[in-house]
Amino acid sequence: MKRLLSGWWVFLAFTASACGVHELVGAEAEQEPSSLQVEIDVTPPESVAHVTPGPDASGHYQGPVTVRIEATDDASGVKDISYFLSGATTGDATVEGAVANLPVITHLGTTTITYFATDNVLNTEYSQTLYITITQGPGPIPDPPPAPCAQISLSDYNVFVLGDYSGGGDVQGKVAAGGNIDMQYFSVGAILQASDINDVLVAGGDLNIRYGGVFGNASYGGTTTADRTVTFYRGALGQGTPIDFAAVGVALKKLSANLNARAANGVVRLETWGGLFLEGTHPKLNVFQVDASAFTTTKYLSINAPAQSVVVVNIVGETATLARFSTGFSGGINQTGVLYNFVNATSLNAFGYGFWGTVLAPHAHVNFSEGSFDGAIYAASMSGNAEGHLNPLKAVDLCATEPAPEPSPN
Repeated sequence: MKRLLSGWWVFLAFTASACGVHELVGAEAEQEPSSLQVEIDVTPPESVAHVTPGPDASGHYQGPVTVRIEATDDASGVKDISYFLSGATTGDATVEGAVANLPVITHLGTTTITYFATDNVLNTEYSQTLYITITQGPGPIPDPPPAPCAQISLSDYNVFVLGDYSGGGDVQGKVAAGGNIDMQYFSVGAILQASDINDVLVAGGDLNIRYGGVFGNASYGGTTTADRTVTFYRGALGQGTPIDFAAVGVALKKLSANLNARAANGVVRLETWGGLFLEGTHPKLNVFQVDASAFTTTKYLSINAPAQSVVVVNIVGETATLARFSTGFSGGINQTGVLYNFVNATSLNAFGYGFWGTVLAPHAHVNFSEGSFDGAIYAASMSGNAEGHLNPLKAVDLCATEPAPEPSPN
């Protein structure tokens, strides 16, 4: 069921002023002021997938499968449903309305379906994942076709969140938030090129800033508290929303799902003393699969990969905590070639820690204090005083035809 502002109702009371309105006397004066009940929708829709026919005793399917996704929203209503297919069957679409009928799945092997619904005020539910494995009776499952197309380009912003951002003190690059931004005693964009002034600080909602400097143009969609304590270097403040955050949010979730669908080709080794070693040799793309729980005991992270490659660490788990361990590189790789993809995390906590690389966590609220990130953070929302250092992730096009990387030996 939908919640209304986390279970609260908002009441607006109206009373008459003395100007132009008759004075209330007698029984009229004793009446309660009128109240207007306002319903605020802050809860995303809920969706469920129906698969026909059902699986066999082993959980597999013995022939073509149809999938129907239905979403409900008791307040503003369902705007659309987005889904992404990867593995044995590929494709994606955004379907308007509360029902999405997917193409019939016929290919042998495992098809991964990632889906989520959005309501009419753009609340988006966390993505859900469904696995459909089609076989022809007992026997090994055939190898899936090549992984879906993915273009990694996450270098425009130091911080990009779909919701609210608060607390950041020093962010060397650009900052954008689809919701509200709250910053005090801050600096944004200080080491950008002097000519790079567009969209340095963007709030889709309210821009609440004081005592700081912005090295470029800033914009806001709601209201702003910016006053003379804020200096705009090389730019100006204006009202407007130059970014389609809803569209970017769909693209980020699709990218995260597509990267997770790629077969791991790197070796992961977790030592009993807390060392986490990631070793890859592919010249272009090295993919690792790590459970989020591994980081709770990690005392040292080592990444070994070729200099010109990109490392994708697919991290699976609804919550993740990273604290008080260091990172080392070897083989030529550095932070401009590392992407941490938190596939299904809704909560990411980091403290006393430095992220060396870029974070992609499109479903997660990131709480990050007493640390820094040398790359970028793309997330659902973010809070904390972590510093952002400008070391943009190198772009890579995984859509070009090339030999598939050899699978990991383990």
